Amino acid sequence: MSYPNNRYTAYKETLVNTSSPTKLVVLLYQGAIRFLRQSIDDIGKKDMVAKAQSIDRAVAIIQHLQATLDLKRGQVIAQDLDRLYIYAMDRILDGSAKLQAAPIEEAIKVLSTLLAGWEEISKREAETTVPAGVLASQTATGHFNLHA
Repeated sequence: MSYPNNRYTAYKETLVNTSSPTKLVVLLYQGAIRFLRQSIDDIGKKDMVAKAQSIDRAVAIIQHLQATLDLKRGQVIAQDLDRLYIYAMDRILDGSAKLQAAPIEEAIKVLSTLLAGWEEISKREAETTVPAGVLASQTATGHFNLHA
């Protein structure tokens, strides 16, 4: 039955296409963590094909996050994130190679801590953003009405 899968795919596409850059980072962290948890389950089930797919997906997400760091503008913060990504990938690959959950769980802890920070940034961003509908209606009238 492909109908629910098509709805889920459409939902994911809409979410990605309408999210702020900060929310996209949150979604990436959530995806990486989800795939790492899946890899731990796969190790427990001794399903090496599924484990490899889960690890590959998590690593691809982390590599994307790492590749998009702006080391010039981000300076120390970007350098620290780069080091954390390297550490997380090292733990993931170690756990994958040795078929051990503990190193992968370490990577999950690192990514979960980073995720919490990005979720807070996203939350604050959402609180200070003008809703698109309000902005569109006020732009159409040619003036903005600010209410206290």
